[in-house]
Parts: sequence; C-alpha cells; structure tokens
Amino acid sequence: MILSLFESAVFAFVLLHIIYIATKPPFRRDAAALPGLALTVVAFSVVGTVLGIWMIVRWPTIRHLAAIGVIVATALAWWRARPSYGARSKWPPGSLGIGMSLDAINNRTFYLDQAHTHGPVFKMSQFGRPVVCVLGLGRARELLTENADSLIGATLPYNRRLPKGTLRYMALRDHREEAPLFRRTFASLELHAGEDANRAACRTMLDTLARDSGEGDGGVRGREYFARWLLVALSRIFFGLLPNDPRVAELERAFSNLQFDRSGGSRWQRQLEEALVSVTALMRAVAREGATSPEHLAVGSALRAILEADPAVLDDPNRARNLFLVFRISHGDLTGLMDWLFKLLTDNAEWQSKVRAAGRATGSPSGAQPSDIGSRVVLETLRMEQSEFLYRRVAQPITLGDYSIPAGWLLRVCVQESHRDPSIFPDPERFGPDRFLSRTFGRSEYSPFGADERGCMGARLALFLGRVFVEELCLGYEWQVTRDGPLERGSRHRHHWRPSAASRVKMRPLNSGLGADFTADLVR
Repeated sequence: MILSLFESAVFAFVLLHIIYIATKPPFRRDAAALPGLALTVVAFSVVGTVLGIWMIVRWPTIRHLAAIGVIVATALAWWRARPSYGARSKWPPGSLGIGMSLDAINNRTFYLDQAHTHGPVFKMSQFGRPVVCVLGLGRARELLTENADSLIGATLPYNRRLPKGTLRYMALRDHREEAPLFRRTFASLELHAGEDANRAACRTMLDTLARDSGEGDGGVRGREYFARWLLVALSRIFFGLLPNDPRVAELERAFSNLQFDRSGGSRWQRQLEEALVSVTALMRAVAREGATSPEHLAVGSALRAILEADPAVLDDPNRARNLFLVFRISHGDLTGLMDWLFKLLTDNAEWQSKVRAAGRATGSPSGAQPSDIGSRVVLETLRMEQSEFLYRRVAQPITLGDYSIPAGWLLRVCVQESHRDPSIFPDPERFGPDRFLSRTFGRSEYSPFGADERGCMGARLALFLGRVFVEELCLGYEWQVTRDGPLERGSRHRHHWRPSAASRVKMRPLNSGLGADFTADLVR
C-alpha cells in the first residue's frame, strides 16, 4: 500500500510539472496561433495518460518499472539542470534546464540576470540544445574573429532554397566570395536621389494613419501603416519602382509566401519556391525595361547598381534570390525599427519637441554615427531595442577564456544586454539620444549592425529611412496612444521583442487647427 502511494505521488509530481511547463507563455502563444494542432496534442496527451493509468493499475510490474523510470529521468534532468553541470569538462556555468529555456523567451532581463549570477559567459538551453551566451561586444568580437572558421551560421529552413544559402548563413568561403558585390551595391546606393519621394510617401502614410485614426473611438495600430510605407520606399530603393507600379503589389503578395518561421512541408516549400521564382522574373522584367529605357531603372537603385557591377547577376539563382531576400528581410527589420521609434518617441515626448526645433537634415547619413538629432534618435533606439542578438553554430570545438565549448552548441552574442553596460552607457535604461552627440562609440562598445565581417550591409539604409520617419512624424503630427499593452515576443528564442499588438493611436496633423479640442477628445 505504501509503495503504491509513493508511486502515485511520483506520477502526480511529474504530471503536474509537465502541466506547469506546458502552460508557460511560449506554449500558450503557440496554442493560440495553432489551435487545431494544440487540440490534437491535448487529445493525444489525454488518451495517452488514460491508457498509461489503465496499464499501471492493471499490471503492477509496469507500474513499478514506470515509477523507476520516472525517478531516474527526473534525477538526470535535475543533474543536467545544475549550474555547475559540465564544470569538469570546462563548460561555463548556467542551467541547461527546460524551465530556464522557457523563461529566457518571456523574461526581458533573463540574460542580464544570468550574467549577474554567473558572469559574462554562461550556458543555457534552447529547447534542449546547449547555448553559450556571451556579454560584452569586445569579448564577442574577439571570439568571432579568432574562431571564424569554427563558427557557422545558425540557419533557418528557408536557407536551403538558395544554392549557396543566404548571405547571413553562407559558409565563410562562399560569403567572402559573394558578399563584396552586395557590400559595394549597398554602399553605392544614392539615397538622396529619392529622398523627396520617400519623404512624400511617408507623409502620405502618416496622413492616412491620421485620417483613419479619427474615424472611430479606439484609434488604429501604427505598425501596419509603417509597413506599407516601407514597402513603397524599399521598392524604389531596391528596384526603382514607383508607388503606383502594380509590381509593388506583386512584391507584397510574394511576402505572404515567404513564411520564414515555418520549418518545412511540401506546401511550404512549394510556396516559397514560387515566390522566389516570381520575384526573380519581376527583377528580370525591370532590368529589361532599364536596358531599353534607362529611365525605367532608377539611378541609385540597388538593382541598377548591382547590374552595372555584374550584368549577369540575375542569371545566377543564388545572387538573384539573395537580392530579393535582403529586400524582404530589410522590410521586416525596418518595420520593427519604425514600431520601436514610434513607441520610444511616444514614451519620451520631450524628444518630439527637440526634433521639431531642429528641423530636417537632408542627404545620405554621414558616418557610422551621424550627429543630427533624427539620426541620434535612431541610434539610441537601436541601442535599446531591435538589435538584440547574434547567433552562430559551433562547428568545431572552441575555447573562450578558461571555458571549452563543444561542437554542436549554439553561440549567442547578447547585443542588447551589452548595450546596457553602465560603464559605457551611464544610466543605460534612460532614453538619451544625446549620448551620440558627446562621443563616438567604437564597435566593441556599440554595434547594432553586427560584430564581424558578416555584419549588416543596410546600416546606411536603416539610418536614412529611420531619420526620414522620425523627422516627418515629429515635424508634421502629434499623437496619443489610446490603448496599449505589455511588450510582446514570439515563442522562439530567435524572435524579437516588439511593442504590443494591442496598441492603438490617434493622430492629427500639427496644422489641422484642432488644438486643444483634439487633446481633450483623446483624454475623454
């Protein structure tokens, strides 16, 4: 009798622990996103549990063996989750437990907290896979440089649709062969050539947002409007397409087939391939028009620049697809940046007035850390948000100080946490764009666009469009958030934090003449 009670307590403990883990936020978000799959998993779990209970009750020997198995598995999980696990092998401290893995997804300060506990190099687990985490950009850059041949891209499934892979995930040899062409292309972008058009498109977007936000009581979500403007702006910068060109809508439709977070399946692969084929055909059509009528291929566009450097670039599937993927990834990253710019300018309204007082800066951004106020707002936003991490996969064992990192682990460079080092950025949680007025930070101190030779090629583009957005927003409009919610993140470690999807805003042009009535309506 006592043995049976003990075994029942063991099974109950494990079942409650499984339920506790299954109800953590990442799993809840997955269940909300895929309710059909969630119901299927729950149904199979219930059936399996019932069958297990029936077998345990009917056959005592199975119950005894199952209890022993559960105790052994629990002990092994506890042993592996100890922060000192692996110390004899010179592994860094830190827990490989599944609970920690899930906490890292939902806790904004997880990596800082772990660094305070274990030091700037520690280990964790991401759904069972060991990860070494590194804080401090100087330390990380040295590690990446000294072990360039031992660290490879931590790829996502869509990478397989390109012969050599995407630029960010290529083998180092291929990257050194392919990257210079793209680096020269984006360095030569004549952003000033389309500045007036991009500013006009931004104002049109903000006018639409203001009009739509006044039609109801609740306001609208800004992110969707920012994404539409960026589609227009990037279509011109990359491919020379004007806003009314129907191919802009074709590019937008291709986005829906590029579901980067999905991991496979014949339908997913077919849709992804169709999107890449259709967009390659679109680029070739634009190039043909440019060959017969140069005005159809805008001066300063990425497509024109890359064709001038390599006329056969669109015949190379890897290069053609990489050009489009850079466009697609840029759109997603910049949409996130605009969302954060809007959020931080809302939360720090005094900077709206400072931007208005300074006026517009024109032309392409000058230097890695431009000093105009709009660019400083962008730089500070990138310090605090959006630039969160770099991932690499350890292909061969490496050493990091006194620690040994086995092959097969992941490396996570904690960029956002490194940007909160108070010895470099005093009062790091304060939004202070003037940090970039008083001094210039080296790449071992501030590096939102990468820490090694695989760094982002779109730094100028991000600073340019971010500055345009900040200036047009602050100089032309005032706004107030009517509803908000907590910051959000997806259910994977590679997902970025973002402002709440519940956020709603009301906006009006500064010259609308509504004055105090507008503010009073917002308060009511």
